[in-house]
Amino acid sequence: MKFKAVMICDFNNPISMAYSEVAIKTWEPIKNVEVERWQCYTPETITSNPFKLPWGSYSSASKYKNVKHKISTTEKACFTSMFHWWKHIAETGENIIILEHDAFVRHPEKLNAMIDNWKDWDVWCPGIAAECISMSQPFAKFLMREWYDFKNTIDAGPLAEVHTGICRFSDSKLNPNRPNASVMWPTLTMNNKIGEIVNGDTKHIALNRLLKGKIGVQTAPITQCYYPGKQTIEHHEVKGKINYKDATYNQMEILESLDYE
Repeated sequence: MKFKAVMICDFNNPISMAYSEVAIKTWEPIKNVEVERWQCYTPETITSNPFKLPWGSYSSASKYKNVKHKISTTEKACFTSMFHWWKHIAETGENIIILEHDAFVRHPEKLNAMIDNWKDWDVWCPGIAAECISMSQPFAKFLMREWYDFKNTIDAGPLAEVHTGICRFSDSKLNPNRPNASVMWPTLTMNNKIGEIVNGDTKHIALNRLLKGKIGVQTAPITQCYYPGKQTIEHHEVKGKINYKDATYNQMEILESLDYE
């Protein structure tokens, strides 16, 4: 049985497509996974999506803690592209792996060992950020309920919003029928490590231990590929820049070239 993976790309952006060309080749050794590219929403097409999202006005992301940053249309488009597939999982129950265009398989043997049970996780995020993520239908439905029934606003990026969802999903007062969760998640140690909690309490101490790299720690099989200086979106002029000193940069697969012309 082939599992479906969708790689979010901008077909009209040569750099995005160039990254996808590099990344998609690294998925060829992965058994039972078939990757197909999918056209993302862009600032120009975001209003064409068939759903409305409850956006907040300003970002709550920690990197903007000292900078009042209004959520941009570009950030909304990136989030909406991810949300499209989360909503699809909630409505259909289809097991889908969602990839960003730079999702680079660094350790194919390790990823192959994970593929057999990836769909059993409530949240499966085996990379360094949101470049590869999947979720169970119960968790996806919970996210939809949080935003649409309880009117919680969206004011951060995909990884941060899913993190909040994990905390609330495992709160017995908010979700009495599913107090425990199985989560694979990037650690805060910024050294290409992921942690995991299998059917465990992710409300308080355990989740903090997971994030700090103290539970189920192992090497992340996936990272982001990056050609220095070539990005597909404009980052905040003060925050969000990538440079040689950033810990995130040091986790990436740095490319020697990128054919984008």
